[in-house]
Amino acid sequence: MGEPQPWLSGAAEALAASRAGLLTEHGRYGWPELLAQARVLAADLPPAPHGWVVPSDGSVRSVIGLLAVGLADPAPRWVLGDPGRWGAGPALDETLWPAAASCVPPDPVRGPTYATATSGTTGEPRLLFGDPAALPEAVRLYTGGMPEYAGAEVFAACSALDFAAAFYMTVIPAVLLARDLVLFAPHRWDLAAGALDGRPGICLAAPVLAALGGRAAGGGDYRSLSVVPAGGGLTAARAERISSGFTGCSFLSMLGSTETGLLTVGREVREDGHVGSPLPGKPVWLADLGGDGVGTLWTQGPDTRLAASDGRLLRDADGAVSTGDLAHLDAAGTGYFLDGRSDDLIKVDGVSVYPNSVAAAVRALPGVLDAAVSVDRDGPADRIVVKVVGETTEDRVRAACGALPHPVVPHRVTITAGEAAAYSERGKVLL
Repeated sequence: MGEPQPWLSGAAEALAASRAGLLTEHGRYGWPELLAQARVLAADLPPAPHGWVVPSDGSVRSVIGLLAVGLADPAPRWVLGDPGRWGAGPALDETLWPAAASCVPPDPVRGPTYATATSGTTGEPRLLFGDPAALPEAVRLYTGGMPEYAGAEVFAACSALDFAAAFYMTVIPAVLLARDLVLFAPHRWDLAAGALDGRPGICLAAPVLAALGGRAAGGGDYRSLSVVPAGGGLTAARAERISSGFTGCSFLSMLGSTETGLLTVGREVREDGHVGSPLPGKPVWLADLGGDGVGTLWTQGPDTRLAASDGRLLRDADGAVSTGDLAHLDAAGTGYFLDGRSDDLIKVDGVSVYPNSVAAAVRALPGVLDAAVSVDRDGPADRIVVKVVGETTEDRVRAACGALPHPVVPHRVTITAGEAAAYSERGKVLL
């Protein structure tokens, strides 16, 4: 664990002198102003037995709360999430809530921790705990490994702040680098488009939402903008729609998770499951390789997590972590193809079937914008469920699955034409 010192102390001087700040639909707030309010709150922060909850709604109070827990000395434990779910008791200055006992990290984790809440789309929401002292090192890792991050003047996110990608890839870099931070809802793309026009920037949003944002951005200069497709699902058709509005923009695709932080980075729009190459400075490797070259992805680094509130975290004695993602190396041996998750692996007539391979085959069909594959394990045998976004037919989907090297017979195929209704707020296809 890190030392009990404020993780934001090294950036406070830069924030106090910065001309950048926070932009929301309610206005613009300079970092010096926000820092001054956070310092008052941090100076009088009373003891809280289980730490504090910082609201994740993207409001001004959520940013002030984040700054306050980063300045408080000694460093407290804190959770970025919904106070109604994780808090206990009345709020402090309507900004921080005492954390409930459910926010305590499991043994043997000691000392200050931070946690973000998962979305709970696969079950009961849980907390993933990290070391706050490592957050500045994580930002140095991103800026050192991605020139787009080092040169960005503005970071924008269209997501709740407890979404790990938004937290790591936009909020924390903007705060620690004292750059502009734009937090906006899907109906306020005009804010992001205006702030990013003509400036080097990073914008994180689900591809379906970024495509909507392109409509608000027509006529601007976005040659220095890198769009980060949160949650995956960036297809060539969708990339074309995004770049038709954000003229000249590029794409920065990333593979990562709440548990592992950022693993790989890619700058090509691909639909074959290729997820790019490891982030420079972040070790990534395959373990338990099978005869087909597929193994489990593991990593180490400052953005990895220490523990999970439900105890389910694949972490070894050396601090390496994994989510059970399955992958194999590309022909050059420098990048990875993602094959799915180990807990989603399906056996069909004794042969392993990787859901990502099935989804890639369906996405290649004309008229298909996206696809996702899940496993129905309610019956006596694993059954495959395919969800398609776009315009095609069930017969074509089944034919694509049947043409795979190891043919797959879906138990159920669902086709949804309306994009907006097909995705969660975090960019995942709703199965």
